[in-house]
Amino acid sequence: MITAAWMSLVVFHMMVVLGNVASFFIVPFLTPWYVALPICSFILLITFSPMRCPLTSLENNLRKRMGKKPIGGFIGHYILRPIKKRKQLKEVT
Repeated sequence: MITAAWMSLVVFHMMVVLGNVASFFIVPFLTPWYVALPICSFILLITFSPMRCPLTSLENNLRKRMGKKPIGGFIGHYILRPIKKRKQLKEVT
């Protein structure tokens, strides 16, 4: 039960991250600058601020219940870390 909730949360969090990335690049072309500027500024703020994301905190609580280590950040754990590992594997072979 907890595993299904955790996996659903990870999928939802990934959709939020990808939606923010897509919005950051699409909104300026679809809306006037006075609408796009605050939206893109808000996306940058929530992405790079030192505040802890509520979805990451919820995931860490679920991970703790499952006996797994907490993650530092969603983007670093699920996007950047696999890219780094893949690069390291290519360098070794």
